[in-house]
Amino acid sequence: MPSNEPDPNSNLGWEIVKSKPSYDSRLPVLSPDERDFLLVLSERFSDYSRSHDVASPEAAKEAVGHLLPLALESEGLEIDDEQRRYLTEAALAHLAGFAPLDSMLNDPQVEEIAALGIGKPIYVYLRAKGWMATNARITSMEHFIHLVNKMARPLGRRITSQYPRLNALLSNGSRLHASIPPLSGGEITIRLHSARPWSALDLISSHSTTPEALAFLWLAFQSDSSVMVVGNTSSGKTTLLNALFSFVPLSERVVLIEETPELRLIHPHCVQLVSSEELSIGMSDLVRDSLRMRPDRVIVGEVRTPPEAQAFAETLLSGQARGSYATFHGQSAAEALRRMRNLGISADDLPSLDFIVLQRRIARYDPKTLKQEELRRMLGIYMLVKKEDAHESKAKKAKEEARDKSVPLADAMSSIELVPVFSYDSRADKLAPAPGLDEALERLSSRLGMDRASAHSIYQSRKKFLSRLKPAPPDDITKKVQEFAYK
Repeated sequence: MPSNEPDPNSNLGWEIVKSKPSYDSRLPVLSPDERDFLLVLSERFSDYSRSHDVASPEAAKEAVGHLLPLALESEGLEIDDEQRRYLTEAALAHLAGFAPLDSMLNDPQVEEIAALGIGKPIYVYLRAKGWMATNARITSMEHFIHLVNKMARPLGRRITSQYPRLNALLSNGSRLHASIPPLSGGEITIRLHSARPWSALDLISSHSTTPEALAFLWLAFQSDSSVMVVGNTSSGKTTLLNALFSFVPLSERVVLIEETPELRLIHPHCVQLVSSEELSIGMSDLVRDSLRMRPDRVIVGEVRTPPEAQAFAETLLSGQARGSYATFHGQSAAEALRRMRNLGISADDLPSLDFIVLQRRIARYDPKTLKQEELRRMLGIYMLVKKEDAHESKAKKAKEEARDKSVPLADAMSSIELVPVFSYDSRADKLAPAPGLDEALERLSSRLGMDRASAHSIYQSRKKFLSRLKPAPPDDITKKVQEFAYK
């Protein structure tokens, strides 16, 4: 809940301009006289808040309703009903909200908000539409700082000239990054946290992936296999990993380690650990703590630094869990492995990771309409194989074909092969099974204690099940998945 302390400056610090914006902030355009009146109302509200509790939205609305006619009377002003409506709306946004960002923060289609500086349009990133300019601007550095600190105040954080950069997790789960001079001319980036997690059905319906790929990953997540989701920024790595955990039995104990809490699992036996920069407790410390917690599954939210990579490798090598999982920035599976090597992971240790899922944010251009759109797609599933294992399996023709299409790696990792299990066809915009699928199913069948024919039969039945899912809330989809596969 934001503080209801008004902006202490001589102007509002924000404005809505007359234009036809790509995105309407849904706040009124105010005349100079109306802006001056809001400043008078702000002073009255500040005085009123010293003796009244106005912390809740209801109390703030009641206070504005009480103070507005008093301020009008003292200023000798008369307004009509429509003017009263939009002045009340603007006052509440300014005094009790995060003007001019409120409508953007509450729009489920907005994924990101970006303020670029003083007097410049604020931008929003809309799902399926991309970046769009709004008709809202921040007009003073004082309000800019006030707005950032208003958002971060419940966390006990502030941005100041001595600390001109701030990273924070807002109470609704959104990520805030802000900077002021001398680091920037004033920058705010808010990555909004979806109120509704995605399900396996959402991934299929959005064409992000296919029932075939999810049926395979269902078996992989059920087995003692470790998986890393790799992709570029905002590609949906965390969203994908969250949805894939619906395939893990709800009876299992999960230890979830994150820097910013984003994953929302419904597993009742889930321990959530969050690193703390202020307490000098990093993710690597928490990963090592998890070694003593007897988890069935360990999730490392995002691996970025050498200590985190080493700690993740430790979970893979220790065999302490039935599976370890992480997200990682990379443009390809091969690049991810090279980066893991650069972060200090031995090439001999990398095959402890079983599969890499590549999730990317990609651009598609239509030369007929001259339109470019951005898509989130699963571009591949890769199995990591030791070279000596590869030589043993070359007797079979199907596996030989899979090897022929394996991804070449640098000499430093010449003992590893990345075998495509599913590959993306960019022209058809489709993810399709690759020759390595049969070998991957054989690996999973061995780990699940069944023959390959049984694993293939389960794969087919789950593919059919996922193809026939009907729209339902994410938790209901997870329940159906669990009832279909587990007792």
